[in-house]
Amino acid sequence: MSSEHFKVIAVGGGPAGIALAVECIESGLKPEDVLILEKGPNPIEAIRKFYPDKKMTLANYKGLPTVTEGHIPCFPDLTKIQTLEYFDQLISKYRLNMRVKSEVYKVSHDASGLKVQVGRDEIRGDIVSIGIGILGRPNKPTYKLPNSLRAHLLFDVTSQKLEGQRILIVGGGDTSSEYAQVLVQDANVITMVIRAKDLSRMMESNQKALTSLVEAKKVRLYLETELTEVQDQDGKPLAISSNPDQMPPESFDKILFAIGGTTPINFLLTAGVDCENNWPKYSETGATNIANLYLSGDLVAGKLGGSIITAYNSAFRSVQEFYPRLK
Repeated sequence: MSSEHFKVIAVGGGPAGIALAVECIESGLKPEDVLILEKGPNPIEAIRKFYPDKKMTLANYKGLPTVTEGHIPCFPDLTKIQTLEYFDQLISKYRLNMRVKSEVYKVSHDASGLKVQVGRDEIRGDIVSIGIGILGRPNKPTYKLPNSLRAHLLFDVTSQKLEGQRILIVGGGDTSSEYAQVLVQDANVITMVIRAKDLSRMMESNQKALTSLVEAKKVRLYLETELTEVQDQDGKPLAISSNPDQMPPESFDKILFAIGGTTPINFLLTAGVDCENNWPKYSETGATNIANLYLSGDLVAGKLGGSIITAYNSAFRSVQEFYPRLK
């Protein structure tokens, strides 16, 4: 087991972790004083994995604030490719010290401070900030999914080429609408099942876009209907709903689940973070009950989710509080 020490460790190589490192450097720390740990093979892995190529990254996502409080300026609406290039440029400009394929298994503390476990290595930090996105931990349905259908049951739209297929999208949020808007462009036949009675969980732009697709008969929509079971029917998923009179059992080529993400609550509890109603407790600066342990990004955005800019701002507020202690 090897041991290293850094002034600041950011757990997660997404917008929050990158912004935290940038704000630390802008405040006066050297790039080598700050370590970013990313479990995936690339930075911004959630956007790479879960965003379709044609999906835009919106500055005012969900109508959230578009003004940055720190040193990183606001960005315009960008395509997925432009977004990844944008972050690559930030990483290069600030010479950020990021290690990919470095999953953090545990964050703990003792009399000498905080330590992060990566494989067999123990890394110590004066400050540790956890900026794990909930998008990287997609929710799974409560009913059991047949193992034989793994290749037909999806939680993202980048792991397989989806073209000319009959696809059932499960979920009533913005992601489900955005998936539908993208997939119809590649000759896919889309059905959506939403347990709510309307589309009010979506941004207005996504509501209008989905309504237009339904009116044009490019998307078949079932409201107030919930998927309750998936069976293997000759190698294809058979969808069984709570409302068979409206949506009788039907087989599809693929079922795509867009039912939100899960907070890594057990990870946080193991670190000693106080939680309530399956959500961590934190201050306005992201500080937890553990000395020098902070949360940022989605974890401090609330259960409705955040945006890239809210991740930036949470990182800036954390650095504003802890940097004076590092001088």
